[in-house]
Amino acid sequence: MYQKIQKVLARNRIRLSLLVFAIFIANDFFIENIVPHDIFSLSDIWGPAGFFLVLSGVGLRSWAAGIIHKSEQLATIGPYSLTRHPLYIGSLLMAIGFCSIIGDIKNVIVVFAIVVIFYVPKIHREETRLADTFGEEWTRYTRRTSIFYPKTIPGLRAHWSFNQWLGHREYYALCTCLIVLALLKLLHEFPVPEILTAFRS
Repeated sequence: MYQKIQKVLARNRIRLSLLVFAIFIANDFFIENIVPHDIFSLSDIWGPAGFFLVLSGVGLRSWAAGIIHKSEQLATIGPYSLTRHPLYIGSLLMAIGFCSIIGDIKNVIVVFAIVVIFYVPKIHREETRLADTFGEEWTRYTRRTSIFYPKTIPGLRAHWSFNQWLGHREYYALCTCLIVLALLKLLHEFPVPEILTAFRS
């Protein structure tokens, strides 16, 4: 039963993660009337810091998506020489970046809860599958890399393919981030309470 629940959560992890995060963000703007930080204001570090984290996350995901050949060969170069899961790390950076821009600490707690509930079991299953598929090659790879952070700083040159990037549909993440950043900028300039007051008057 527990394994079935894990499989359902893993299969729907992106939809469920976005749903939970969207509920908390809606609460921030429509119930708690939070005004997000300005992503371009150097006088408020949280906005630019969040903007940098989001772009770093998108960049890391795009870099990884242009290199990996899923189920064909073990990716060990480029971002995969730094961490075994650069796509997940990129997503985490993006989420923390958005939390920084929004400015509600509860969202950070939600993000890490999502990681523990949805992604840690998924990573464990992926690593088990990769160990079964690639055997000794995987074992050697894990000796020089970690799940999340770099053990060493190796040479990072790797052939990046735009077609690979397109094939993994990474443009969805890029476009989504740009849209959300634009919305957060608008919500900073035109906070929800002011909009609602304008409609009522």
